[in-house]
Amino acid sequence: MNSPEDYPTHAASANGDINNRRQRIKHACEPCKKRKRRCNGEQPCSTCIKYEYKCYFEAVQRKRRSRQPDGLQSDGSPPAGSISLDPNTEAEREVITTSGTTPREANSGAAFAQLLRNRLEPRQADTPNARTPSWNIGMSEEQQELPSELTRIISKEQMERLSDSYFTTIHQLYGFLNREVFDAKVEERWNMIYVPDPYDSILCGVAALGSQYLGEPSKALEIALVDCAKRILEITSASNTPSYENAASWTLRTIYLRSTTQPYAAWITSCTAMLTIDGLGMSGDLDDESESIVNRRRLFWSATVLNTWVSNEYGRSKVEVSKPLPAHLSSRPGDYTEDLLYLYRISQRLDPKKPSTASDFESGIAELVTFQPPVDALFLSQSNLALALYRRLRFVASTISDETIRRVITLGNAGLDAVIRLIAKRQPWWHVANVPFQFICTLLVIDTEEALEHLRRAVDTLQAVAECFPTRSLTDTVHSVRKLIQLACKQKRGQLSLLEQSLAPRQKVATAQRMQSGLESGEGEPVTNWSPESMDFTDFDWEKFFSTDVSVLEYPIPTA
Repeated sequence: MNSPEDYPTHAASANGDINNRRQRIKHACEPCKKRKRRCNGEQPCSTCIKYEYKCYFEAVQRKRRSRQPDGLQSDGSPPAGSISLDPNTEAEREVITTSGTTPREANSGAAFAQLLRNRLEPRQADTPNARTPSWNIGMSEEQQELPSELTRIISKEQMERLSDSYFTTIHQLYGFLNREVFDAKVEERWNMIYVPDPYDSILCGVAALGSQYLGEPSKALEIALVDCAKRILEITSASNTPSYENAASWTLRTIYLRSTTQPYAAWITSCTAMLTIDGLGMSGDLDDESESIVNRRRLFWSATVLNTWVSNEYGRSKVEVSKPLPAHLSSRPGDYTEDLLYLYRISQRLDPKKPSTASDFESGIAELVTFQPPVDALFLSQSNLALALYRRLRFVASTISDETIRRVITLGNAGLDAVIRLIAKRQPWWHVANVPFQFICTLLVIDTEEALEHLRRAVDTLQAVAECFPTRSLTDTVHSVRKLIQLACKQKRGQLSLLEQSLAPRQKVATAQRMQSGLESGEGEPVTNWSPESMDFTDFDWEKFFSTDVSVLEYPIPTA
């Protein structure tokens, strides 16, 4: 759904065709004036066509002479019945050059048909199509109406309680909703009661997440809200015109799935959110959005962070938007989205498409140590990012400094502290389980005494998470961790056995036989009753022994 500012009211809609007359290029349309964009003076102009703005001009009629080329009508359009689709014509060149049409858009048959329609019926250029003509036969298409059961599922008082939970937890990091506009929408929604509303997918998503993070969730209510939001999303996504509200709903669903299901579902949903944003052409400067329920700049970055991090964790490709927005965000009290973007910039070192060296990853870990997160959820992201940087570092570095390993262990323990505080509040941030699990794996890989002494605390923390959230997934995770530790113990026992065997006394019979064969050949005197305890190393020169270069295999070097 487009923002209300994109649909200004015609000030002179009753003045006949005064707004439909072609203006000179020096007179820009009102949306282009407001947004300070280039306007080609057409009605509608190419910029408004591209961004789906309502193109209109001030109702000011000036007397002027106009010389039209032969064959053109007084409004500058070609005569009725004459259609020109020659891309070499002046009009087509103007559309391509001034509107910034990309080759991808030029490939599109749907865009080509829309261009034709805009030229034939410029008055209706801002009217969105319900569907793309000739895309398919449409044999299975059915008209679906938005469900209206939100007000049946939850009362206004419950909605306000759950939204308070959302805005004091999730919204601190992913603050892409405007609280005042949201609260006003809730007030308005329960006055309509049973009337369907496209904003319901946002309301359902906020309420479902608020239920999760309330500390005393109602599973039946949460499932009903998630199911309602999903059906609304499926219906609205079938439309040919994506909206910022639709993208916000997909982002809310990504946050929900990241905590509740397997990574594949969260990854697919995060990609859908980014593709919806890409379809909106969200680039460049945005106007003041205080009157919209969605802050578009923050929505872009929240969806980008989620898609990038889920893709990295799952080992999949992320969706890249051609023209990302500047990372600067206006500060708001109680909002830590800027801190989240700080961690995101550090995580850019993990981009597989960018060449990175061992020093890049080590400097990233060092930079993380200096960051002081303001909330526990950011402690989890900081710790998880440090573990990810360490994993990449192992693939590019032959050796890792002790200082870097100590920093990784320090950040891992800071993550465990945050986990304990969060499960005390029963807040299921997704890294609550992921940080202890990944830290355990990292400690087993480092495999030093300094690292393994932290293993017990990491295992106990993961067990505490499983007790707080007794799900089958966490039960399987705890079982997998114990299995890994058992395998590590088995390997250690095997190594210890080999060490002990090197100290064990030889078999007496075998020793006697070897010694006897040595005597018969005249190679030396027999040694009997040998054991490590019988040797006296009091005056042995250990320094000379360890500095001796001992060749394991010593062969004569053949001459040419």
